[in-house]
Amino acid sequence: MSFKMHFGHDIYHVRTDKRKLTQQQVADATFISLREYQKIEKGEIVPGSEIFLRLVFFLNVNIENYRQDVLNRPPL
Repeated sequence: MSFKMHFGHDIYHVRTDKRKLTQQQVADATFISLREYQKIEKGEIVPGSEIFLRLVFFLNVNIENYRQDVLNRPPL
């Protein structure tokens, strides 16, 4: 699974199953647009590092979940 799909899947489940938040609430709390959040959650785009960290910290997602995704990614 690609990083963007893996991350999108994880934040969706944390948002809906654990935190019971709306997409708008997460977008507002992390200072991104609703549309950008929706694209990240659907795995359509890769968030930049700052947005990635805001989402990880706000949703309390274990950043170690993505170590292999990053290490196995080919160079740009």
